[in-house]
Amino acid sequence: MKIAYFDCFSGIAGDMALAALLDAGAPLEELKAALGSLPIEGWDIESEAVLRSGIHAQSVSISLHGQTDDEELEAVTAHKAAHAQHHHEHGDDDHHHGDEGHDHSHSHDDHNHDHAHDDHHGHSHPHAHDGHSHDHPHDHPHDHHHEHSHDHPHHHGRSMREIREIIEASELSERVKRDALAIFEKIAVAEAFLHHSTPDDVHFHEIGGIDSLLDIVGVAWCLEWLGIDAIYASALPMSGGFVDCAHGRMPVPAPATLEMLKGVPWTPTDVRGELVTPTGAGILAALCQGYGTAPAMTLESIGLGAGKKQLPDRPNILRVSIGESSAESAIEGLEWKTLSQFEANVDDLNPQVWELVFERLFEAGALDVWLVPIHMKKGRPALLLGVLCEQSQENNVLKTILRETTTLGVRRNRVERAALSREMVNVETIFGSIRVKIALNPALNLWRAQPEWEDVKSAAKRAGVSAREVHEVALRAVSASQTGN
Repeated sequence: MKIAYFDCFSGIAGDMALAALLDAGAPLEELKAALGSLPIEGWDIESEAVLRSGIHAQSVSISLHGQTDDEELEAVTAHKAAHAQHHHEHGDDDHHHGDEGHDHSHSHDDHNHDHAHDDHHGHSHPHAHDGHSHDHPHDHPHDHHHEHSHDHPHHHGRSMREIREIIEASELSERVKRDALAIFEKIAVAEAFLHHSTPDDVHFHEIGGIDSLLDIVGVAWCLEWLGIDAIYASALPMSGGFVDCAHGRMPVPAPATLEMLKGVPWTPTDVRGELVTPTGAGILAALCQGYGTAPAMTLESIGLGAGKKQLPDRPNILRVSIGESSAESAIEGLEWKTLSQFEANVDDLNPQVWELVFERLFEAGALDVWLVPIHMKKGRPALLLGVLCEQSQENNVLKTILRETTTLGVRRNRVERAALSREMVNVETIFGSIRVKIALNPALNLWRAQPEWEDVKSAAKRAGVSAREVHEVALRAVSASQTGN
């Protein structure tokens, strides 16, 4: 299985992720040809080698109707100078110049928007994307209140419905469409929760622009082209400060970013400014299967994607390492995943309590729980509690172990689990409907079925027969449904 490990020591933004995957070997011209099937026009993507803190990286820029980032910055600079001169000439008078169709507000701190979102906007305010400064120009006339209240419509603001229609109308593969929509939907769900709306009704402002659409769909396309089966990532850097966006001045990380990455490990930094943008967060929330140290792999390629700013204490780079996870992963159809395993030695807990401990651990997100008899120092008999869970559920599981048992300490390990693909089916029997879990792997010629115990137990009680009889009937029924007999 081929995996990609995102080392986010300087954060992650959509353009950084796209640049890193291009640097790792995805072909730019083929990417542009694929994105050309999207029903949008006038865009272009350019990629160039740059240095960040003296280290090579690839930088991506997106232009709209031939206007590049540098040209946008020049237009912004000229606009700022003209606005400052106009303000100086008119003092504190309230001058309102007609600006048709502008319906959102920006707060202008001397027209310097430290925006940190990695999305190029069709209007001309500079936005420093997650500290990865993306500057964008005005291509429309402005009228100004001299209190610096500008009301402009986001002509690039799109709803989730509109974005879905654009992506579905393309000729991209089903996997690319699925992954791109999954990223947008993660962002839409977070935004809907924060704004008391529904995902389909959410209008994307900062991430609704052409650049973010191309960043997200481009990342999905590159992952498929590179043959990536799974994504993992490092802990994320927690920066501070504020960012100006469509909803006003927000703390960093942005609320939507944190909402998407609940349960994900963060590490503190002294950086002021946005390092993890909503688009970067959406990519990880939708596609990442685990966080922490890099999984074991045979390294094949490395991609370095640059942000636009120079950071004071680190290269502003996202590093993506790509390789085969292990020799075992060559077995087709196995699902590999990095999980967390907790262990605790317990020698003084009332045995009657264990039933509730198991119940509470499963409620906390445990995938499996077990007990193993052991002997501790001084010959004391004890039980080894083992718990397996997703990395995102670590805190919930750890708190439950400490709260529900008498242990004084808990050990944690990262484990790689290979699993057969599985599905749940309902089979009809003389005892009623029974759920059966089916696991299979055609490459290994494996097929296994296991009726759900709770269904078997309930059916046995209703019919007044043994659980063994219900179990056997359910197995015969599922076997017949699979073979067609």
